[in-house]
Amino acid sequence: MIDSRPTRAKISLTALEHNFRVAKRLAGSARVMAIVKAEAYGHGLVCMAKEFSRLGADYLGVSFLEEGITLREEGITLPILVMGGLVDEQIGRYLDFNLTITVSSVWKAVHVDEVAGKRGVKASIHLKIDTGMGRVGQNWETSNVLLGSLSRLKNLRIEGIYTHFASSDSDDLTFTRTQLERFHNVLQSAHRLGIPFELVHAANSGALVQLGEEARFDMVRPGILLYGYTPAEWLAEKVDLKPVMSLLTKAVFVKKPSAGTPIGYNSTWHSPGDRWIATLPIGYGDGFPRRAGNRASVLFGGRRCPIIGNVSMDQITIDAGDEAWLGGEALLWGQNSSGSLSIWELARSIDAIPYELLCGLTGRVPRVYLV
Repeated sequence: MIDSRPTRAKISLTALEHNFRVAKRLAGSARVMAIVKAEAYGHGLVCMAKEFSRLGADYLGVSFLEEGITLREEGITLPILVMGGLVDEQIGRYLDFNLTITVSSVWKAVHVDEVAGKRGVKASIHLKIDTGMGRVGQNWETSNVLLGSLSRLKNLRIEGIYTHFASSDSDDLTFTRTQLERFHNVLQSAHRLGIPFELVHAANSGALVQLGEEARFDMVRPGILLYGYTPAEWLAEKVDLKPVMSLLTKAVFVKKPSAGTPIGYNSTWHSPGDRWIATLPIGYGDGFPRRAGNRASVLFGGRRCPIIGNVSMDQITIDAGDEAWLGGEALLWGQNSSGSLSIWELARSIDAIPYELLCGLTGRVPRVYLV
């Protein structure tokens, strides 16, 4: 079924390599942590991790323990930082699979140290400092509490320290620079306490594009940039990226209903008559957003055709105008032989962002990897 399903996401490994080379250039002498969380932004966790390993990434970044375990079980040997929070019962699994732990409080540091000590090993950790994101991390103002506790914890390998920018994709970088200043203050405190870090990192995709050397430190963490997009559309002109994913399907039914015929759930669209309507086998069960109905378009035979009626779980309908045919290819985003359609267009039409659309694509859409 997977091989023959007309709906598929084509993943260009050539485009991925291009974007990785762009990230490497922007990183300068800093190392590159390729972010592969959330199924590598919908592109496929394992395949993307293997590609980044082949291309020369220094580190991989995931959000959850389970993602790290999957990569280890697939033979990935690169260092892997799990950036999300953890609960006590997970610590042993981190150690089992040689995963780097994010430590965001004294309480977490103590518990990781205890588990590692009982096993007679050292746990590799990166400290997470909250400089303004407001999620996981020791608050920068109280960072000395965490830093001061480390000297008595003998079972930790304190490899790195990092923070995360909340608005590095903005055209106003005032708050980003405030965060950067706060992070520097924490680093100075660590230096005074004699705590060395092999890896200091802060720059996500937005900071990598906008701040350059100012935020590089020892390592950078590109995410969406690797998959062909800047975190804000207006930044696209600043960097040469190639979208990696193209989402395509084929018409499985066509008809020319009479005037007034309702289409889809709740009859939100009625045919004006004398127009071809094509049904495409993709819906919100595949992660294609329901709110795209009556708001977005696809390319069908190289022509822009509006999505009509409500998006169903498994199907959408399009107004194909004067011509439609069974098996005709429809492009939902990306590019094919008939043209291109930016994912930003769909995102704008439904008040979304490319991250949401890419990550939302479910596992029942086959990923087809192309060199």
